[in-house]
Amino acid sequence: MLASHSSVFERLTQLLDPFNPAELHGLLCGLLCVNPRLSGEQWLTHVHQQLDDGEELPASTEDPLRKLFEYGTAQLNDTDGSVMPLLPEDEAPLRQRADALGAWCQGLLFGLGLGLGPVDRQNALSAESQEFLRDTAEIARVGFEAEDATEADETAYAEVVEYLRVGLLIVQADLGHSTTRPH
Repeated sequence: MLASHSSVFERLTQLLDPFNPAELHGLLCGLLCVNPRLSGEQWLTHVHQQLDDGEELPASTEDPLRKLFEYGTAQLNDTDGSVMPLLPEDEAPLRQRADALGAWCQGLLFGLGLGLGPVDRQNALSAESQEFLRDTAEIARVGFEAEDATEADETAYAEVVEYLRVGLLIVQADLGHSTTRPH
């Protein structure tokens, strides 16, 4: 994981408390897959309506949410396919990373669900993407209970992160949206 990527997570964790940056990033990725022309204002509206129980967002969270929007948009617009779920650094305990991974999956599914109805999912998504979404729902429910991670646990975690990264790109391609945003 890139150092700058990890520092983004850590910084957003501090700035967005009590919101989970992994869940927000997943939500954003899902929303951008469905609507690559999502504006920053639409993003803030979704966060306000869906994650804050309709209460007014603290002014201190608006700027970090806008930065997260810019970060996520840049990732999904990157033509080299290097988008990565926004997760804690590799040195963080595996339990913390696994919890964040589950939250990212929940956010992704929620974001996709906001823009895709059941008919859209059947018609727009390939069998591979539909299987990926089923897997993502399962991953969202999985936790890590052991105190100490083994090398096999670390390898499995890295493989799941890579699977989610590639699956996200497949869903994005299936939806047939150009990720090029207007200036």
